[in-house]
Amino acid sequence: MAEPAANIASHETPEQRERRLAHERCLLAEAYADIAAGRFIEGEEAEKWLEAEIAWANAASR
Repeated sequence: MAEPAANIASHETPEQRERRLAHERCLLAEAYADIAAGRFIEGEEAEKWLEAEIAWANAASR
């Protein structure tokens, strides 16, 4: 999982910040397109996916 932007902002250059923001805009555009096309999960399936993502991020940070 990515580091929170608040932690990044304190030590990134203006060029790094713009690259990060451009990347985040691309990710959001992709997500909005997926939602508009009906490609999303909800309910228990979404909770299971989120739990798996959190477990993966926790394991990766060790």
